[in-house]
Amino acid sequence: MNVDPITPLTPAQVAQQQAQAAKEGYLHRDLVALDQTANVFLGGKPDETISARAARADEKGRWWGRVMSRFLDFFQSDHGPKAQAGDVERAKAVESLEDESGGFQ
Repeated sequence: MNVDPITPLTPAQVAQQQAQAAKEGYLHRDLVALDQTANVFLGGKPDETISARAARADEKGRWWGRVMSRFLDFFQSDHGPKAQAGDVERAKAVESLEDESGGFQ
């Protein structure tokens, strides 16, 4: 395991994670929504997963972010940066929907 579990993704890896997030199935999207809801109850931003928040906290040197990132890396290597890429892709999809709605000039 890395000394620092936050390893930045390459641009190709970011694109791969975003493409994967764009194809998430119904169950996965529901689990992400539950994750985002729990994150808000724990003081996080809306539409952000706990994993992405923990990765950012680790990048800032916060102890809880480091502990959470190391824990999540047992299940998936570089989980935090991958979660961040997924959060960005989901935000882009919502932004695109709103832009296409015609509600903005």
